[in-house]
Amino acid sequence: MKRLLTCIILPWVLVTTSCKPKFEETSPKIAPITEAVFASGVIEPKDAYTVTSLSDGFIVHSYVVENDLVHDGQLLFQLDNRQQRTQVAIAQTNVSFAKISADNNSPTMLQQKAQVEVARVKQQNDSVTLARYRHLYTTNSVSRQDLDNAQMTYQSSLSSYHAAIENYRATQDKVRQDLINNQSLLQNAEAGNQYYNLAAVGPSKVYQVFKKQGDLVRKGDQVAQLGNPDSIVINLDLDEGSISKVQLGQQVLVELNTEKNKTYEARVTKIYPHFNETSQSYKVEARFLVEMPSLISGTQLQANIITHKKEKALLIPHIYLMPGNKVLVKHGNKRDTANITTGIVSDEWIEVLSGLSVDDKIEKKK
Repeated sequence: MKRLLTCIILPWVLVTTSCKPKFEETSPKIAPITEAVFASGVIEPKDAYTVTSLSDGFIVHSYVVENDLVHDGQLLFQLDNRQQRTQVAIAQTNVSFAKISADNNSPTMLQQKAQVEVARVKQQNDSVTLARYRHLYTTNSVSRQDLDNAQMTYQSSLSSYHAAIENYRATQDKVRQDLINNQSLLQNAEAGNQYYNLAAVGPSKVYQVFKKQGDLVRKGDQVAQLGNPDSIVINLDLDEGSISKVQLGQQVLVELNTEKNKTYEARVTKIYPHFNETSQSYKVEARFLVEMPSLISGTQLQANIITHKKEKALLIPHIYLMPGNKVLVKHGNKRDTANITTGIVSDEWIEVLSGLSVDDKIEKKK
């Protein structure tokens, strides 16, 4: 019986020993910590703008290349505008004919004046005839019917005279309005002709040329990118969870995709207040601390914005923090959970503001 009892107890001891959890132990340490926000971005010229075609056509002349410096209003590209020039010529011809018609001595106006004069003379003659018939009627030399006919003839000629005057005025207004309309069409045609000349807006540097001489461009096509000749900026995209940590003047560590494992320093110079629905991000602008003239616009990059930094902080590894900001603390042979207050968070470490000391031992299950 005793041997049987030993055989039964031994497996129980083995199972109990094998199920005992194992722990890893460490202590908080005092060390520097840095919190950074990751962002992707691109190099762009300051105050960049895109030269966009306002019409369809072939580029017949390209006057600039990348890195050229241009002045305000300088012609950059010229599109084929033969069709538009034809429209301008037609509009100019229409204006010339409209001016002739609107002149007081034009054939149209002279004809209207002649009609008015004929109506005026007839009205005067009929007025004299009516006056004579009225006198004759008082002497019973003509009948009442003759007087009435003379009255009707005069009224008709008077109406015709007034109608001729109104026709003259209406014709005069029409030819003048035709002149104004044709002059407007000419101005529009000449303005449209300017759309085929793409010019610079202010002193600028040509950073990119998207279309070359001979290319067909459509209305709305991007032809070139220009910008401030003296400065380039870093445009960064940040997610919603990170933007609240970013402030003006914060340090930015930049790694260009064209120069891996090399870091450049910049500073946050502008935080845009709106959310970009297209990229689903906020835009932050930064500038390099030293001038970098060799940078190419459009260069992609990765950046870390330093949001917090402390030279002496009480730190614990990430993996020792349990849900609810709790840690497992060892007191001799006992273990207990402690609530802590956290501060700066880095990739591997968490700052402890309260709840632990450097002498505590903390554990986690293996």
